[in-house]
Amino acid sequence: PTCSGCSPTNRVLMSAKFNLTCDQATTFNFQFQILNDSTPWNLTNYTAVMTVRPFVGASTTTLVASTTNGYIALDALNGRATVTVPASVTADIASGRYSYDFVLQAGSGGTVTRILEGKFVVTGAVTT
Repeated sequence: PTCSGCSPTNRVLMSAKFNLTCDQATTFNFQFQILNDSTPWNLTNYTAVMTVRPFVGASTTTLVASTTNGYIALDALNGRATVTVPASVTADIASGRYSYDFVLQAGSGGTVTRILEGKFVVTGAVTT
């Protein structure tokens, strides 16, 4: 999916709603591009975090993917984000419905922008 209208200068930015499905005990891979009109958002010097929780407002965390832990890679010039979570990690997530969001931070201590949010559904696996 693309996130149209997303830009650091567009202060009336609302996150896109997009539900994700993760098959338990398999590699989860999800890629999207952030666009400002039809121009890729330059992600140079940005970091990214995707947090999955049992529900919005929950204090417990089910999964954290980030540029820091290597589960998120940013293609800065093309405005692309790729989330890849190994099967060994998804195997430890109980099947069910969760909530997630994906945020970008401009530089160290810079503006944090929520880009995506939605449901994160984990389907149970027979083979683990």
